[in-house]
Amino acid sequence: MATTRLKPRLQLPGAPVTIQRVAVYETRSAFYLVGNNNENTSFRYIRIDRTDPNEISIADDRRQYSKSDMQSILNTIEETYSKTKPAKGGSPVLKKLLMSFGLLGFIRFTQGYYLVFITRRRKVAQIGAHIIYKVEDISLTELATTKTNTNNAEENRYIKYFNSLDFSSNFYFCYTLELTRTMQQNLVPVPVDCSTCSDSSCRECITRTRSFVDPNEKFMWNSHMLRAGNFIAKAAPEWIIPLVYGFVSQANISVFGKSIYLTLIARRSSKYAGTRFLKRGMNDDGDVANEVETEQVVHDASYNNHRYLKLTAYVQLRGSVPAFWHQDTSTMVPKPLITISRVDPYFSVAAKHFDYLLGQYGAPIYILNLVKNKEKRNHEVLLTNELVKTILYLNQFLPDAHQIQYCGFDMSKYSKTKTKRHNVMEKLEEIARKTFELTGFFHNTSVETYPDTIREELTRVGYDTYGKTVQGRYQTGAVRTNCVDCLDRTNTAQFVLGKVALEYQLMALGVISSPDVADNTPCIHSLEEIYEDHGDTMALQYGGSQLVHRIRGYRKDNQWTSHSGDILSTVSRYYRNAFTDHEKQSAINLFLGKFEVCMMGMSLWDLTSDYYLHHNPTLSHKSYTRWWRDEVAAALPLTASVAAACHRPSAGDGGDGKREERTTAVMDMSRIKTIDDHFFNELYRPTMLTSFEEHYCLFMPSTKKEAGVLSPFQQNIAKVVSRSLSVRTRPVSVYSPNNKQQSPDSETDTEDDISEEDDTSEGLSEGSVELESVSSPAPLSTVQLKPPSSRDREKYGVYARDCVYLRSSTGTFSLPPPSTTDFHRLRTRPATVSTPRTSAFAKYLYGKTLDDIHVTDPSTEVYLKYVNFNTDSLLLRRNVLEVEER
Repeated sequence: MATTRLKPRLQLPGAPVTIQRVAVYETRSAFYLVGNNNENTSFRYIRIDRTDPNEISIADDRRQYSKSDMQSILNTIEETYSKTKPAKGGSPVLKKLLMSFGLLGFIRFTQGYYLVFITRRRKVAQIGAHIIYKVEDISLTELATTKTNTNNAEENRYIKYFNSLDFSSNFYFCYTLELTRTMQQNLVPVPVDCSTCSDSSCRECITRTRSFVDPNEKFMWNSHMLRAGNFIAKAAPEWIIPLVYGFVSQANISVFGKSIYLTLIARRSSKYAGTRFLKRGMNDDGDVANEVETEQVVHDASYNNHRYLKLTAYVQLRGSVPAFWHQDTSTMVPKPLITISRVDPYFSVAAKHFDYLLGQYGAPIYILNLVKNKEKRNHEVLLTNELVKTILYLNQFLPDAHQIQYCGFDMSKYSKTKTKRHNVMEKLEEIARKTFELTGFFHNTSVETYPDTIREELTRVGYDTYGKTVQGRYQTGAVRTNCVDCLDRTNTAQFVLGKVALEYQLMALGVISSPDVADNTPCIHSLEEIYEDHGDTMALQYGGSQLVHRIRGYRKDNQWTSHSGDILSTVSRYYRNAFTDHEKQSAINLFLGKFEVCMMGMSLWDLTSDYYLHHNPTLSHKSYTRWWRDEVAAALPLTASVAAACHRPSAGDGGDGKREERTTAVMDMSRIKTIDDHFFNELYRPTMLTSFEEHYCLFMPSTKKEAGVLSPFQQNIAKVVSRSLSVRTRPVSVYSPNNKQQSPDSETDTEDDISEEDDTSEGLSEGSVELESVSSPAPLSTVQLKPPSSRDREKYGVYARDCVYLRSSTGTFSLPPPSTTDFHRLRTRPATVSTPRTSAFAKYLYGKTLDDIHVTDPSTEVYLKYVNFNTDSLLLRRNVLEVEER
């Protein structure tokens, strides 16, 4: 079946503005989708015919309209339908059905098509002027004029399968950035041929760049729904919203008030997607199971325009061992035996996988294998042997400079060794620094802006000095990490790789002078929390439970309480793999279009196996020795797009237009893509009434809670105990349940007409951000308190100053409220707080902090809201002030 190439859609100078809101109008014979930008200054519309629900007929004039013009068009449509087909009972002919934030595509089961709309979204990250949203809810709108699934049990069952994928979990999209691509691929300039010139070496052809970036179908989960009815070819690219399934999180590294945003984006592959025991190894197209591309973006939040944005990015991968293997789950055992199901003597299918990696990321591809390499009974070692044989065979035909690098590290065995010299984290960091010197990272800012001491360190990881014209750096190659499940051990290794990358990223941005940040700092703790959430999400998507072995477990400083959580996670994962994975796999097959109801001739739940839905065996193959694509080999160690961007004809190349041979990927920022100024208006909406509460950055997790006024890269006294005092509680809403305001990061649209102003109200939604949670008292209705005396007010003032200091130094702390009896006893007979033993430096710091804080006497109302200040003060002082000076 012929495939339609997806249209590129990154917004660049001269490109149309984005469509961020879609109003759906219906008549008896058609749907009218009216889309507009965030400012309500540009409108488009498309018509979808409803006469035949089994066919999709789309008409798009590809023109932009003003608000008044769009309203006139709608009035004309309504008048036309009123004359030809007047409505009954005085109901409007052109009725507004719903407001949405975009069209995801079309889906069909046993009967007609459904339109899939995004009805709720939530802001989760911001990179420059680009906002990344998370899907909160969707809506299925039937194309047919009458509902046909009312009494159709089979249709309703398919709808239930479709909705079981939980669209409010981990689906993400962005209007202005191609989220399926890395930041390097989004920003790299790609030359195109001039339509008026046949000479491929024409200087005008070389310097021109495309206006869009192609979506990467590998990470685009709604590509099947967008292909229905050839919607991609018929509709303008502004209507296309690629959907990414994975994980997105962001934190603010506050450096003395300067905001450095740390963003982690994980993209799960849609090509061989599924659950743990049902999808192992790879398919016949070279796509591996549990394949995830993780990108760590660090940028200076002081700039939003990409003309001045200082941005760095580091990409790493995870994926199953590229071989044909499986585990038999018919017997109820904790660890099913690993079996090599098919032997490929020339590794031709695995070659497809590595050919894709070389073409997508360049060379070298570094394989970090965490699977066991020696066992009494062959189990995991089978995968290690298969992987080693694959790499040895494929490397025979690659040049020495571009060969696949391999590193085997038995992480499980190394962690069980009790000697101090066998430290897993130190060994992983040693490997990470070695790999980082090979791959580098993407950096779009001039190196010349930094001191010589930093530039020397950057040169060590691949930054060369070609004079003042040299700017920026590409990442060439990537680290591919795997264990058996690519979950627990892999996540810890990726955290260490991310930690090393973060150090160099911060140094490249001029934040620190050397790539060395201690583990026990607020900056690294924020990174660890993000990677823990990242690992939990990947584990839930693939394995059905959260991480079993966490990062802190490999530091040998974890408490015994963490083992109980590991046991619960193991039991939960085993239960889901045994009883719920088959249903989840069926839902994924239905969503991705692997199973098409109208073409299969049988029901989804009647399939005994989905093997042939994901495997397409073919007799055609490439050469067993030249297993790579020619265009990939010609560009190595760069990717094809980067090699084209680095091509700059000069007098020295003889005028033949041949690419200069370079061993390093140096980027000329004078030719990088820039973003049009209208994105500032799209982001901040200066013509509309807004407030600070609407901006996501104010509610973003930040190191300021932990570090306070200190540097996030220093080990301060408060930092040492903040992990024991900080409790990650469930976020609460600051709005009352009856308040109709919604969150700044969770939006719904309640617009009644296209001519009205955007009245979407925003607030703080429950579950969107983490708020500080201070110990709450017992219900005041059960405690009768008299107005406090002057002595009580004085003691409360001491407590308030302590709290201000501790909160600024340790971040969030939460203590259980005392009982009513304890409160009355302590109130009538105050407990004595003895002076704790502390170092001279701690006394100086504590006294200086208290001297700088002025706390007014609390009012009676405020005083009644706090309970048992003596106990809190005693506990907090004991934990904070007994720390030795470092």
